[in-house]
Amino acid sequence: MAVKESMTPSERIDAAIALQPVDRVPVIPMMDFFCARYKGVPLATFIQDGDLGRDLLEQVFEEFGGWDATMMGTTLNEFAWTLTLLAPLKVPGRELAPDEQWQFDEREVMTPEDYDFILENGWMPFWGQMFPRIRPHIPPHEIPARFQAWDEQAVRDTLKWESKGILTFTGVAISPPLEIFSLARSIKEFSLDLYRRPEKVQAAMDRIMDDLIGAGIGGLTGIKQRTKRGYRTGFFAATRATFLSPRQFERFAWPYIKKGVLAYIDAGITPLLHFDSNWTPYLHYFRELPRGKVILEIDGQTDIFKAKEVLGDHLCIMGDVPATLLKLGTPDDVRAYVQKLIDIVGKGSGFILSTGCDTPVDAKPENVRAMIEVGKTYYPHVN
Repeated sequence: MAVKESMTPSERIDAAIALQPVDRVPVIPMMDFFCARYKGVPLATFIQDGDLGRDLLEQVFEEFGGWDATMMGTTLNEFAWTLTLLAPLKVPGRELAPDEQWQFDEREVMTPEDYDFILENGWMPFWGQMFPRIRPHIPPHEIPARFQAWDEQAVRDTLKWESKGILTFTGVAISPPLEIFSLARSIKEFSLDLYRRPEKVQAAMDRIMDDLIGAGIGGLTGIKQRTKRGYRTGFFAATRATFLSPRQFERFAWPYIKKGVLAYIDAGITPLLHFDSNWTPYLHYFRELPRGKVILEIDGQTDIFKAKEVLGDHLCIMGDVPATLLKLGTPDDVRAYVQKLIDIVGKGSGFILSTGCDTPVDAKPENVRAMIEVGKTYYPHVN
């Protein structure tokens, strides 16, 4: 059934989050490196020039007919990653070729002794101590200026999108302590820590969680104060909790996820749970969160149809056109999958059509167009 739109994009998004009727599903693909490759710009240039990154996103938005909100105002750069995750990266133009996609560098930069430092000093001193280890090419005295530049970029980008009447869906990301520690320690060493020193790991998690929440809420509030509306959601990222045993998940992962979500909701912020990897065995935990207040954004590893079955009457589900389909499939393959998503996951509202994590850098443009076109024109659930 062809769509006859009767809602603005903001109204449509708000209704989907609240599990209320919509005229069609909101469409909010995650666009990043695809824009650079599609426009012929080296990835190294794309991540180093924030204004260029935003402009390329804007060009792709317009050329592909637009969608309901820009996922982010511009591309993430290396400094933004370090604000969120103490994650070693191999970066295009430095460790990698200029047009090669950046990679997580799974190596140990945090030591067991750092848990003691955290217990004594808290999050910000620890972050300040870790930054030079992870980004030794950035002199410590330049860090405040880099932070200021990132902050100004975020405001500038949001205002640019708002001037066109386009909502910026998310920004200012935080992650639970488990994600930060496992990236900084490496998954191997952190996994051993959970057996060798579990009490100390948990105590360190407890020590920094309030600071992480405060940083996220403070950042989101600051953006909102300096723009017309700010970000619609607060980005809350996790992927490695799914590697844990059920007992470890209940001790080291879920309490911190739940605490962060509830704190965001109490502050009037909609949490966008950007949760990559396979969360299918843990879907029932999300029923503990307030109904109609949360978005669970998943990639192709979590069974989105199972998520609809378990959570469809409780929270908004976002996803999950897989990277493999956008890269290797045909437009007809994409159309068929998107229609299936809308038929099943979109039934009864509570669904936002998106990519499974980011649009792959080498996605076929015709597949991306097919995804957006079907999302905007197909909705059989309107009476």
